Amino acid sequence: MKSYLFLILSITVFWESAYAQTKVIDIADTSQFDLKIRTLNKQYPVIEQLFSSRPRELQDIKGRLQRQFQTFYKQNDFGKYKVGFQLQEYIEPTGQAAYVLVEWSGEAPDSTKQTILRLLDSFYHTKQEAVTANVRFRDAFFYTGNVTEKRSVRSKPGSISTLEAAQKTTRPDTVKILYFNQLALKSVPDVVYRFPNLAELDLSKNSIKTLPARLTADLPKLERLSLLYNLLSNDSVSFASNKHLKALNIQGNELTLLPATVRLNRRLESLWLGNNRLKTADFRGLRRLTDLNIYNAELAACPPTVAKLRRLKVLDLYYNNITELPARLSRLRKLEQLAVSHNKLKQLPEGLSRLRRLQVLYAHHNEIGALPDRFDRFRSLRLLDLGYNFFSTTPLVLDRLVTLEELDLNSNNLQELSPGLLNLLNLKKLYLRNNPITAGQGRVGSFTQTIQQLEARKTEVFH
Repeated sequence: MKSYLFLILSITVFWESAYAQTKVIDIADTSQFDLKIRTLNKQYPVIEQLFSSRPRELQDIKGRLQRQFQTFYKQNDFGKYKVGFQLQEYIEPTGQAAYVLVEWSGEAPDSTKQTILRLLDSFYHTKQEAVTANVRFRDAFFYTGNVTEKRSVRSKPGSISTLEAAQKTTRPDTVKILYFNQLALKSVPDVVYRFPNLAELDLSKNSIKTLPARLTADLPKLERLSLLYNLLSNDSVSFASNKHLKALNIQGNELTLLPATVRLNRRLESLWLGNNRLKTADFRGLRRLTDLNIYNAELAACPPTVAKLRRLKVLDLYYNNITELPARLSRLRKLEQLAVSHNKLKQLPEGLSRLRRLQVLYAHHNEIGALPDRFDRFRSLRLLDLGYNFFSTTPLVLDRLVTLEELDLNSNNLQELSPGLLNLLNLKKLYLRNNPITAGQGRVGSFTQTIQQLEARKTEVFH
């Protein structure tokens, strides 16, 4: 009898597990699975519609999804297959894809398609990290086989966007911008050194493995440099000591730390190094930084030397594994925007209230359930996003944040709404969706009265 019960239990667990797995399906075979795309599309709204009023969050979710797949795409060398394909992902609130429909672009043998389908099936069944939005949605990506991603060509006065044009021009002294993105480059082309007045160089989305010091030594007017999505590693990045480079983007490479020579750019104001796998980063010497992006870099803690960047105005720590913010962040007295969303924070340090110039604070998708009383000392805070956290009541300190123009409390566990929010005379938008108070019997009593009074004075309330 026990064996029989164990067998039944095992079968049940097996089927539940199988049902939970992602189904990767050739779009031509949907009828075999009794799937109707029109029905699926109704059940899973397109992500752009769901987040039309939340562009930052839309960008975050889409970027995270694409980053995960692009890593898998490179590791398996999909470029060798002579076929493109579009993926239509149908994502559950948990972040797991229920269905992935594959639509082909170009002719390819069935054997090639089956190989790609097997690889895709392996990816979706072993994906380590779910990108959650707490709602169902669908999203689409297009990937090419042996054809490079469709190039984004830009044109500005004084710019060149092809190697041929760079070689042929007879007036290199008039060229200030080179757009060499998506040209399948494996190294920095020598032609760039023809341009003595070059101010901006875009080498993004290539396969460059080495950054030579010559680039900053021989281009004395270079101010902006982008190496977004290349193959740079820690020891392959070299800079000459200079006082002209102001903006550097090295996102999406193979860095585990900030290369030491980056600190030789003494006048650097903007540094983007997200979408790497950083173990640490040392920012000593970069005292002119005003904009620092460490988005989705797998950081377990905020690098302590961030607190030395006294001119910093924007700090982006989105999508990391940070459990606590250092109290020393309160030293960043010029900070205007702080983004710490999609981490593992359980609280925000009260010292943040010393940031009198802070205007925007994104802290959604954490584990925060309370705010320090001293947060009423903020003097410039306009936008506060606390969505997708653990608040059961609206913290009373919010009633005293009189400069607030936008407050997001979506997807918490709000059981009540403070009437003191009526004190926020500058409040223009209030987000309360997906809380117990906004569902069923919650739409009565003081909650409704507060909402009506807010709306009467032209505050938009989303509930």
